[in-house]
Amino acid sequence: MTALAPEFAPFFAHARKGSLCFPKCEACARFHWYPMPRCPHCRSARWKWQRVSGAGEIHSFTEVRHAFDRSRGDALPYTVALITFADAPGVRLITNIVDADGASLRIGQRVEPVFPAADDDNRRVCFRLSPDQGRAS
Repeated sequence: MTALAPEFAPFFAHARKGSLCFPKCEACARFHWYPMPRCPHCRSARWKWQRVSGAGEIHSFTEVRHAFDRSRGDALPYTVALITFADAPGVRLITNIVDADGASLRIGQRVEPVFPAADDDNRRVCFRLSPDQGRAS
């Protein structure tokens, strides 16, 4: 597995505890993704990790049918999506959608996070359709 860049460590530490957190500037009160030393909106160095509900919406998605990485070859096909969050405006997170057939997905569907186990070195936070959005059969 690729080494984790230090600025992302808190994101994955929170995820292993079952919460989704994004950087939020203490000066302008805006969220941003990904973590960086200064707020990209106002350039303040004062920001902190802010917990959000995790409820998101599919902004865009694609179904991957060609393995660009040998480690993902057995997982084909898989869905990659861009997720937005009502309680973290401006954040767009690239992630995988699990437990749903790509043909059943639509832009605007609500999703919820699936967190890695506390002892899982995989570190990936995936999303699945919210219960009121239906599941693939």
